[in-house]
Amino acid sequence: MNIDQTNISQGPNPDPINEQPAEAVQQPASEQQSSPEQKPVRRHKPPKPEPKDIFFKWFRNNNPLYLLSVALMLAGLYLAGSELESGQMNSIYTIAGFFAVQNIYEIVMIGMALYLLRNRIQSDHGRLLLILVLVFLGDLTGYQVHISGKDATVGYMATGIYMALAAFKLFVVMKILDLRLHSSRIFYIFSAFSLIWIGPKIADYMVNSVGKASIGFFDGSYSYYSLWLAAGLIHLPLIIQNWRKNTLETYEENEYLGNATAFWRWLIVFPFIVMPIYLYFFAMREQFRFMESSISLPALIASWAVCAAFFAQTVWRRACEKWIGLNIYDSVVMILFLVTTMSYASSFTAPVVINHILLVIGLAVTWQTRDNKVNGLALSGVVLWYTGAQIKSAGTVAVDYGTKLSRTAWAAILMAGSFLLLGLGFLVSLIRNGNVKADSDKSDA
Repeated sequence: MNIDQTNISQGPNPDPINEQPAEAVQQPASEQQSSPEQKPVRRHKPPKPEPKDIFFKWFRNNNPLYLLSVALMLAGLYLAGSELESGQMNSIYTIAGFFAVQNIYEIVMIGMALYLLRNRIQSDHGRLLLILVLVFLGDLTGYQVHISGKDATVGYMATGIYMALAAFKLFVVMKILDLRLHSSRIFYIFSAFSLIWIGPKIADYMVNSVGKASIGFFDGSYSYYSLWLAAGLIHLPLIIQNWRKNTLETYEENEYLGNATAFWRWLIVFPFIVMPIYLYFFAMREQFRFMESSISLPALIASWAVCAAFFAQTVWRRACEKWIGLNIYDSVVMILFLVTTMSYASSFTAPVVINHILLVIGLAVTWQTRDNKVNGLALSGVVLWYTGAQIKSAGTVAVDYGTKLSRTAWAAILMAGSFLLLGLGFLVSLIRNGNVKADSDKSDA
């Protein structure tokens, strides 16, 4: 009865249903899947797109027709401006016609952009159209400069109309796209574009009214510096507002634009780059033929440069914090400004004095608000320099005055000093005796 169960399970009569050959048991899984009963599933690769399909897809997504259209319009304005400058275009109606075409073109672009954004049709194209409008607001071809050169009255009228239309266009865009109003951003944008449009006219006025009437050398330092100072000061409201908490990198949800802050940054960065280039080439370099400057170019643009440097820190605050640090950035900017300003300290003209005031204010603000000890030391150095300069000046005056006095006058001065020191010594004695008496009273108590 003691039958081995193992022998029974491996006996000569196994179950034919459960029996499998040894080869089948040891067969790899890959060979089992390739058996006729289990055919592998073949995945069909998607067909390779045709080159023309790739091109048309890129064309639809990027729509280069907008760029080509803008390029043609800019080329047309440049040619028209060249005709104005050469004197071959004399009709005021022709000039006004080109100016009207430019404004109509901008209005059409804005209308198309708003339609695409409001109806959510290729929103990227709508944003691109709004950005391209900035090219015409920046007057990259100098068309308004050429109009003013032809006729100053017509130039001022054209600029006034253009400024009013620009404000209206911006208002319409903000209203339709439901953009939040930021007063400091609006102030900078409108001020920067206004300087682009008005700056060259101011330079032309200086040449026409003052430069030609002067005899011999005419110093244009104050006129040039006033333009660059205004260009620098318009940055301050936006810098001050974002000094501690930067809102230019904060995500602002907008129904049509997505991130409205990105749109504002485009509006800010474009004139920030274009304005100094435009002022130099159209409002300054062209006038050097008629007016010279007693102050070098670094001193003239120093006020704008330091404000622009802090404005760039405001716009790209996160990158500054990551790559260099705010305090290091502030110190580098202020030390460069210090070197530039102090290099022209011998001249006490208005531009140099204003640069010194901006230098002291900048060093004090960065020291107090950001605990920048480097700038605090630099401020101390500036104060010591001013103090030493005043002492030196006073000493020079005193020596010059003293060398002209007679011995009798010096005798009187020395005797007067003797009486003064005698009186001061007596006061010190009284103070000392008072302290000793007070100490004795305390000890007696």
